[in-house]
This record gives sequence, structure tokens and C-alpha cells, in this order.
Amino acid sequence: MKKYGLTSALVVLFLFTFLASGRAAQVVDRIVATVNGEIVTYQEILQHMRSMGQMPDQATAEKVASQVLDSMIDDIILRQEAERLQIAVTDSEVENEIRQLKVRRRLSDDEFNRGLRLQGMTLEQFKESTRQDIMKHRMLGYMVRRKVVVTQEEVDAYFAQNQAELGRDRIVELQILVLGDQDMAVSLREALDKGEFSFAEAVARYSEGPKEADGMLSDVHWRQLDEPWKDALRDLSVGELSSPFMIQNKWVLLKLLDRREGATQQPADVEEAVREAIMRPKLEERFQEYMRGLRSKAVIEKRL
Repeated sequence: MKKYGLTSALVVLFLFTFLASGRAAQVVDRIVATVNGEIVTYQEILQHMRSMGQMPDQATAEKVASQVLDSMIDDIILRQEAERLQIAVTDSEVENEIRQLKVRRRLSDDEFNRGLRLQGMTLEQFKESTRQDIMKHRMLGYMVRRKVVVTQEEVDAYFAQNQAELGRDRIVELQILVLGDQDMAVSLREALDKGEFSFAEAVARYSEGPKEADGMLSDVHWRQLDEPWKDALRDLSVGELSSPFMIQNKWVLLKLLDRREGATQQPADVEEAVREAIMRPKLEERFQEYMRGLRSKAVIEKRL
């Protein structure tokens, strides 16, 4: 009888545990949205965060989940529209675009890989981003009648405004601190300003990015940097900290360790880079207009 009673108690305990874990699973893996009938679950949001190199705790995940979900909804709408238009991007096209990028920017494999680390991206993430960019351009070609152009007047104006940065490459050395939360980025910058601990100590304790060599990135060419990085670094003196800024859904703090002049750039390379810098935000603005139109026609239900 004692044995039977003990077994019954264990069965009851097992059932209670199973039911409780089932309820917890329902909370974690609930449906958070439908997009034209396609379901998105909370687990998929967490998986998306992990694919972007983020490993947030529960409180942080819940805080940013709605923002991540909006991005995922846009991705789903884009994919659905691409399928409707029968637009596909092959792996070889992605590889070819990356090769051309290296040629255009005169990047060695090491410089390219350093650029990925600057963006907090893996090679696979960059390939997927490249695939999305190719798809965006093709969809713009299909659906947007007004062409995006860069005029000579715009090129001349850009030259006039950025003359100090053009013509000769600039090389910087940095320390980078990558964080998953804006509030933490702000509070850590304040603590660093007060000298409560060193930048290297902050990297070791808190960074979600590279920790090797105290987060130091050496011999970074100015032409490798996207505009958010340039904006953060442009007015810094050696030894100063940047304000927090967002890259790939993460918050970044930079410390400028050194700045020096590099080789003179060829005029043709400079003009091509200028045209690309002017074209990129124009294309993005036009694409966002297009996405707003697609989103307005989609049947979306958010439950988050």
C-alpha cells in the first residue's frame, strides 16, 4: 500500500508539473500575429532575435518584441509579394553581388570580414541581407515607375559639404561596446564618463559584441563605415566616447583610439562612392513608400 501511495503521489506530481509546463509553453509560444493568414508565434520572434546575434533575457525580449514583430511582418509581406511576382534571388547571385561589393570598395577578405564585425553580423546574416537588398531593387524595378536618379548638382553639393573627408582615405582605431538595451547603453556611457570603470572593463562585463583585445578594432578604413558609424565618429577627438547609436537592433558605444590619414583615392572611385552615398537613402525612402502601400493592403492582426 505504501508503494502504491507513493506511486500515485508521483503521478499526481508529474501531471501537475506537465500541466504547469504546458501552460508556460502556451504563454511563451502563443500566436502573436497573422499576416494574410500566415501565423507568427512568440517563439519565432525569439528565434529571429537569436538569428541576429541577440540572446535577450525575458524582460528585454518582451520590451523589444513589438518592434521585432513589426520588422518580421514587413519581411513576410515582402516575401509574399515577391512570391506573387515570382521574383527569386539565387545563391550565386548573392555571391556575385558580394564579390562586386569587395571590388567596388577595394576590400580584401580580411577588410570585408572586419566590416562584418563592425556591423555585428555573421557572413550568413550578411548574405541574407544582400538577398533582401537584391529583391528590394527588383521589386522597385517592377512596381515603382518613377526612377531614382542622382543629379550632378547633388554630387557637387555632396563634394562641397564633405570635402574634408573625400579624396584621401582615413584610418581609425576603435573600441566597441555592443549592448542589447538603450537604457543600459545610456547608463554605461554615463558611468564611463565618470570613470567608474574603464572601457575595457565594460566590454568584458557587458558587451554582446567582440570581446577580443578589449573590443579593439584596428586599421578600420573610413570607406568601410556606413553613415551611422561616420556620424558617431566624425566630431570625436581621440580618447572620446560616442553617443549610443543603433546598428542591427543593438546599441553601440565607440571609443576613438586613433585617427590618421590613409592613401589618396582615385577621383573615379571617389565619385562612385559619392553617388552611392546619395543613392542609398533615396532608394530606401522609395522602398519604404512602396512597403507602406503593401502593408496598407495586407490583412494584419497583431496580438502582442
